[in-house]
Amino acid sequence: YKVGYEVIRKARTEKQLSMGLIDGRWPLSTATYPAWDDLTEAEKEKESRIMAVYAAMIDRVDMSIGRVLDKLSELDKTKNTLILFMSDNGSSSEVVTLPGEGEIGSLTLWTSLKGDWANVSNTPFRFFKNYSHEGGICTPLIASWPAGIVNPGRVSEYCGHFIDIMPTLVDISGAEYPSTFNAQDITPMQGESLLPVLKGESVNRTKTLFWEWRNGKAIRHGKWKLVSFGKDSAWELYDMDTDRTETMNLADTQAEIVRELSGLWKAWAIENNIIEPDTRP
Repeated sequence: YKVGYEVIRKARTEKQLSMGLIDGRWPLSTATYPAWDDLTEAEKEKESRIMAVYAAMIDRVDMSIGRVLDKLSELDKTKNTLILFMSDNGSSSEVVTLPGEGEIGSLTLWTSLKGDWANVSNTPFRFFKNYSHEGGICTPLIASWPAGIVNPGRVSEYCGHFIDIMPTLVDISGAEYPSTFNAQDITPMQGESLLPVLKGESVNRTKTLFWEWRNGKAIRHGKWKLVSFGKDSAWELYDMDTDRTETMNLADTQAEIVRELSGLWKAWAIENNIIEPDTRP
């Protein structure tokens, strides 16, 4: 990582394109890190060490998953085991400082990734964890199920959500989702089964998706995504078919879409006690 932010981000973009993970039609979002050559040698050494330690932690996760897969193979359970691997949010730009001394990555000194490397980690998207822009909420779902997945190794652009996991498992297992528990009504499942996606069927999401976390909020309805960050910030509108990296805000030219989606978001927020009925989104 001593080659710096720009070199690593460029290499990641090229690899994502070659693997079919991203579409070449989507513009690469504007970088937010400083020029690597503007850093001092000491700063470069520290920054490259931070990213190396972060990568080492990811490598440990990868190795541990490998141990689980090896055990499944040993038990002859690999073929009909569904494995879902995902992240709960995009890379974190949060700056967390804990007291300590020694080398970064040692037991005596811990440091956070912070914004510059988080920008690289979120390639090609904008912003980070806590935002409802794609850099905060767009994460991969990797699925393995040799007995059930049709045409494995493919990339699907289906817009899924964590709320889809329960419907998927219920659908696959044939389980019955309860309507009550301890005489209390249970909220019906809000998501949609991903089984058709795993089966390789051409499907589009039918249910609208909503987000709200701290100062971030968003709604995804078909190809449209309405998103904002900040209590009083204006809504931004993006066509996710052509602009997954959220570089072309269409709010000014698609005012009717903004009104429709912001109304849906407000109704959802009121229903879920996120905002008061008289609060403007």
